[in-house]
Amino acid sequence: MQLQIQLRSLILAAMALLALPGGLARSDDLDQPEALSKSCPKGVLFKEIKSGIVVTVIRQGQGKAVFTQDKHRLQAATAVEILTKEGEHGFIYGPMRSYMFAVDPDVVKDFEWRPAETEYHAFYTLRDDDGNEALLNFVDIGCAP
Repeated sequence: MQLQIQLRSLILAAMALLALPGGLARSDDLDQPEALSKSCPKGVLFKEIKSGIVVTVIRQGQGKAVFTQDKHRLQAATAVEILTKEGEHGFIYGPMRSYMFAVDPDVVKDFEWRPAETEYHAFYTLRDDDGNEALLNFVDIGCAP
């Protein structure tokens, strides 16, 4: 019984370390439930895992979109507006954060938008047009200064 409890604790600790970006805790205040999601007036910084490129998510949206050959089948969708360091704007959207696609602004113009929020463990995976290959993986690194 004691071994089982120790093993469970070890597994939970390993899972927590593997789930954290870079294996490091971000901030003590994130341990508080009310701090798990926080509005960021200047946007949220997201860092691409391999390249280290940092972009700012200005706002987040929800709406309906088509992701299949059946153009009449609308699905729930999430979207974000991104600003690069060079000042370029872009949009990505998808049925979930792990399946996001680059899109023109007119595709998401009818979405309901809100200011960007930083969230513990938030990420976005940008995929190729077919959705088969992950091109970029962005992780939330906190509010923009």
